[in-house]
Amino acid sequence: MWSTVKGKRGFPRVAASDRPVLRGGVFLAICPLIVSSSLIVGGSLLVSCSPLVSFEYLDVSCSVGEGEQYYAGESVRMEFSIEPDREETERSLVLSEGGLSKTPVFSWEGRELSVRPAGGWKNGEHYRVSLEGRIHMQDGRGYTAALLRSFVYGEEGNEFTLVSSGMEAGCLVLQFSRTPRIVSFAGSFSLSPNTEYFSDFLGETVRVEPKSPWQTNTRYTWTIRDMESADGYTMKREYSDSFSGPADSEIPYPLELCPVSKRLSPGSSHLWKRGTPLEGNVENGEGIGFVFSKPMDQASVRSGISFYPAIKGYFEADGENAIIFFPEEDYRPQTEYRISLSAAIKDSLGLGLFEERRYYFSSARTYLKIEKLSLDSEPVGLEPGGIAQDHRLQSTAKDPVLDLQIAFSSAIPPAARKAAADSVSLSVLFPASAHNPRLVSVQWLDEGALLSMRYTDLSPSAGGPDNYYQIKISSGERGPSGSSGEYLKEDLWYVIRIL
Repeated sequence: MWSTVKGKRGFPRVAASDRPVLRGGVFLAICPLIVSSSLIVGGSLLVSCSPLVSFEYLDVSCSVGEGEQYYAGESVRMEFSIEPDREETERSLVLSEGGLSKTPVFSWEGRELSVRPAGGWKNGEHYRVSLEGRIHMQDGRGYTAALLRSFVYGEEGNEFTLVSSGMEAGCLVLQFSRTPRIVSFAGSFSLSPNTEYFSDFLGETVRVEPKSPWQTNTRYTWTIRDMESADGYTMKREYSDSFSGPADSEIPYPLELCPVSKRLSPGSSHLWKRGTPLEGNVENGEGIGFVFSKPMDQASVRSGISFYPAIKGYFEADGENAIIFFPEEDYRPQTEYRISLSAAIKDSLGLGLFEERRYYFSSARTYLKIEKLSLDSEPVGLEPGGIAQDHRLQSTAKDPVLDLQIAFSSAIPPAARKAAADSVSLSVLFPASAHNPRLVSVQWLDEGALLSMRYTDLSPSAGGPDNYYQIKISSGERGPSGSSGEYLKEDLWYVIRIL
């Protein structure tokens, strides 16, 4: 359909200007002339001019009607009733696509100009064609142009839009008005949080399926922008919506804490002592296993478990809902430990414990004890310190000796026997003038449970001040230690008076 803009006859004026003007959307050319005389004949005003100038209508017809919103022609055509200067007309015409200037392609056929964008039209795209500025005709007359057409290219009702969206059988289903280009969909569709997915194209329908199940208790947002259809239509608006993955509101909780023995060989499993309480049953080197009701976020479990007194160690996951703490040092004998499970511990879905949990236990490890202490086979009271006990040296030799025997509650392993013997000392307490004893032999009996030490150079009390000696056995990890790592709870010392 053609739309015509008609020129209105020009009215002469005495002026030194030939500037054309446009009134009411019509082209008007004014030429200079001189009025020489006038005569009223039959109610008409006849004007004779010198020189005589002819005024002619200028009609411009456009293939896009004024107010027409859609256009699907091969090109926009403009027909001029007077042939214009082609180069000047082309310079005055502006073509834009989607608000951006577009290079036009021109073709002429007589007084008709055809224009189209370089690269072709895009279906569903907004275009604007304007002819503005000064245009001269081939005969030199000038006109001011003001032609404007704005339209969407394509047939009305054929826009590329999203018709509907929703979830079906775990897939996001998108229904479009036209078949989307597969390559365009991949670049125009986005999903947050970022998720890998498969996309199936069934005509105007696209099904989006995650490669892994949708995350529980997670809100997803999808967005589509700048998508193209398979037949070249461009989607002119952005679409966005959200949906939720599966819901889970079950709060996790610890099912059990129990001792765990390390695997005996690579590839074997750790030995879980399920059903065995911690109290009094955790041996040195054994770990503590935590079993939860649900798969857990292992990082939050590691950071949320604490021991008091503190103990060095590391965590090792054993399945989705279990983790083991292995100590890197011995448990303290007969010491109560507190295990705290923070409420910040979360399951794999981000749900935390309802509240902080606390557990208490003492390890199976006991302190090493002195079962018996003898001097020359005579027992010494087991209460250390206190009142001095008398001991008469049995030997009548010029240089008497003293045999000290210590019976431990458990055997001392060979690797720990030297340190155990070094932790035992016999020294002068009073007076300083008494002889300091000298260790001459060390012997282990009863498979390492009995330590026998022989001393010489002792000074018996004879006519002067009494001579007092002290037996000291150091405790802790620097003292005697049994096969399970047990050690004396505290330093032991005994005072004897040598007679």
